[in-house]
Parts: sequence; C-alpha cells; structure tokens
Amino acid sequence: MIKGGESKVLGVVGTTKFNKIRVVADERVGSTCNIWVRLTVTETGNEWVAFLDHFMLTPHSELTKVYDLPCKAITVAIDGVGVATNSGTVDVLIYGQN
Repeated sequence: MIKGGESKVLGVVGTTKFNKIRVVADERVGSTCNIWVRLTVTETGNEWVAFLDHFMLTPHSELTKVYDLPCKAITVAIDGVGVATNSGTVDVLIYGQN
C-alpha cells in the first residue's frame, strides 16, 4: 500500500537470463489514489541508468506490456498521486522470456 505523495522502491529484478520481460500490473479495488509505476534500467550494483517506462494505474485498472531487455536488471518503483489521506495498493508481476 502507498499513500498519496509517497514514493517506494518495490525491488530490483535481475534480467540477465531473459531476452524479454512481460510486466503485469494492477491497482486493487478499494484504492483511492492513482499510482505511477516506474521501471528503471539498472546496471552495476544499484546504478539507475535511465527510465525504461512509466505508466499510471487508476483504481481497479490493469496493464500488460512486453519489453525487449536492454539491461542487467530493472528497478520497480511506485509513486502515489494526490493527498496523503488517499492510498492505493498495486500488484506488479514480472515474467521472463527467452
């Protein structure tokens, strides 16, 4: 869960074994704020290089996208949109493909 105005890093996903990834994300029913999901190209250690993509989820929405992999890892982060009295819950799943 994230409140409006907050940012969180959900984690770093290693991608060296894959040619592509599929990202499946959804914002759960009952959320009261929009959520930006940020995918950042990550190289040696936790060095953020550049954004791969970002997209906004609204309450009870979902998204599926496929990406060719330009990097060793992807950092997944989220930003809650709006005031701190609103909050949202998001699921982000990443599937690798050779």
